Amino acid sequence: MKQKYTLMIIASLFWVSLANAAEAEQQPNFYECTGRGASLTLSIGSKAEVGIMPAATVLNLELGKQSYSFKEQDITVELTLIGELWEAVLQHVPDSHINHASVVIPQINLGGEAKRFASQLILTKISTPFTGQPFNGVVNASKYIDLSCTASLVYY
Repeated sequence: MKQKYTLMIIASLFWVSLANAAEAEQQPNFYECTGRGASLTLSIGSKAEVGIMPAATVLNLELGKQSYSFKEQDITVELTLIGELWEAVLQHVPDSHINHASVVIPQINLGGEAKRFASQLILTKISTPFTGQPFNGVVNASKYIDLSCTASLVYY
């Protein structure tokens, strides 16, 4: 009887530790950010079963009255020391300039509930004129918008 009771306790502890480990390693798939004149949502797809996670990654951005929506093929992701840098081209005018938006999303373990974090939206204008003259002054001017964000796990 004592051995059976001991096995039941060990099994219970095993399941509790598995549940805690799964909860501690839960990665968010949905980010929502707002800042002065800007809002951003990022839904990270898994390319898995539809109905559990979104099938494709989508980045939606609102800047004032302008709205942008980017699908996976239009988004660049780079791993940095402070998180993932997500970038998308807002406008490309050949032989003139490229406007693009970037946001850093830190590595977050949810632990079963949504987490708040701060980030910045970086709007950069890259000049690409078709001239042989060197640039004077700032080459790539950027605007920074502070964001208040929430990371969560959403099932679709």
